[in-house]
Amino acid sequence: MPLDGAFLNCLRNELSLAVDCHIDKIHMPDKNEFVFSLRGKGKNFKLYISINPEAPRLSFTEQSFDNPASPPMLCMLLRKHLCSGRVVSVTGFGSERIVIFNIISTNEMGDRVQYSLITELTGHKTNLILVNNDGKVIDCARRSDIEAGGRLVIPGAVYTFPETDGRVDFLEGDLTVAAQEIIKKDIPLADAILKNIAGVSPLICREIALETTGDCNALCSDATPQGLLQTLKKYKSTAKGKGTAYMILKEDGTPKDFSFVPIKQYGKMFTLKAFNSFSELLESFYKEKEHNRRINSAKSDLLRLVKNLITRNEKKLSLRQAELKKSENREELRIFGELIKANIYQIEKGASSITVQNYYDPECKEIKIPLNNALSPAANAAKYFKEYKKACTASQTLVKLIEDCFEETEYLQSVLFSLESAQSPAELGQIREELSQNGYIAKRKGRSKPQKGAKPMEFEKDGFKILVGRNNLQNDQLTLKTASKTDLWFHTKNIHGSHVILFTQGKKPPDDVLYFAACLAAKYSKASQSNQVAVDYTPVKYVKKPAGAKPGMVIYTTNQTIFADPLGGLK
Repeated sequence: MPLDGAFLNCLRNELSLAVDCHIDKIHMPDKNEFVFSLRGKGKNFKLYISINPEAPRLSFTEQSFDNPASPPMLCMLLRKHLCSGRVVSVTGFGSERIVIFNIISTNEMGDRVQYSLITELTGHKTNLILVNNDGKVIDCARRSDIEAGGRLVIPGAVYTFPETDGRVDFLEGDLTVAAQEIIKKDIPLADAILKNIAGVSPLICREIALETTGDCNALCSDATPQGLLQTLKKYKSTAKGKGTAYMILKEDGTPKDFSFVPIKQYGKMFTLKAFNSFSELLESFYKEKEHNRRINSAKSDLLRLVKNLITRNEKKLSLRQAELKKSENREELRIFGELIKANIYQIEKGASSITVQNYYDPECKEIKIPLNNALSPAANAAKYFKEYKKACTASQTLVKLIEDCFEETEYLQSVLFSLESAQSPAELGQIREELSQNGYIAKRKGRSKPQKGAKPMEFEKDGFKILVGRNNLQNDQLTLKTASKTDLWFHTKNIHGSHVILFTQGKKPPDDVLYFAACLAAKYSKASQSNQVAVDYTPVKYVKKPAGAKPGMVIYTTNQTIFADPLGGLK
């Protein structure tokens, strides 16, 4: 993990800008994310803390976050104790990945009290802990299991730092002794440094080996105690100072790693990019990854719900189709009844079957008819007529139910597409509202403030404005209310996708504008990875919504078709 103790110490030095700043607001965009708005020194800051075990970090940020309508209980508790408080110091605990914000605030009695907000970024045990002046835990993001034993982090417990593993602390320990012990090992030098010194990542261990011996894969025997010690002290001095924020980039420009020193072990395979601050580096490195993780986490429950609904609907469809297939033999039931009536004089009382000539058959072959020996011949005939009528009624009902099943499955597939394409909490809020309106999920109770609605995507081509719906509710709004009758409506042919509106302003759009709009419809559809996608387009006046149709479901006529390339047509 690149966020090691040495890197974090450089970051702690930068975070000292928060000292003497007051905490204005506290938000929790996600259960693992915290945003503290700070005011002081003539400017405003935002401190971002993530205790997500997959990407733990903290930094100053300029990013905007979508906050939940109702703040979690932990967020409310932090506001109660820390809002209006002043940060008096930012400290750590040796080379451990721990940052402590010491804050003086005012309690309910009006007394000035000190709190410690402790951020532990230690692997899968990441945590944010609020500790009072007596060293006792007020609350934390992740409470430990009492029955599991070990270190106790729960409200009321005395806070203790995590136990160290016996390695020499890179920032506070005796590196002279460590260097002498390391060169005695019969293993690669980088591995020995990692096993004997705490606070440096494998990346930095290889870099130290490279600078000491000229080879990042060198053995311990290739180094001298003096040479290794000199390199260790150099890196320690950099980590205790300001250092420089470097990002390692792959050939395509995507981030691979980051460091507080220039990395040379990869040669020309990767490039280095220096940043003005460690916060800027971390925000750039994690921005897209964290955004995707947060959105995926938020929509996981909705995805599960919609997929379960689709599966349930498909099973229902299969059962109804099987029932309809059974009812296809209903004519045989009527024939049995007619033949029993025609031959009623031949049937003996208590008979379990009768073989008669089937005059409904062109060849008049004999047919064996099962009978219920507990019923009279007339009652047996009546029984077959009753089953025939029941099968006829079932057939008519099942055809309609099967049609409804197909329509509902199509609708749920369109919702699934919208969910998979959603890129913001606002979009997810609209989809949740759509599912709520259609009775698939219960409406949320309470007076929580409404989520800001996402806006349609907007594009421009040669002076023509084009809007693309993000979900079914937006599709309905765009097509049925926003667009005028002369504007053009685009949609992929027989494929789930967004409604695209080309605003003509009474003009005739040129072919390249029509093609661009068609490519947008192809891109924002389930066929986005295809080369040639059939896209229908027609004036909005020919697009209608049938009575009772689900959101996003429309019918259209007088259309033309363009074959669009969503991969290359928008370049």
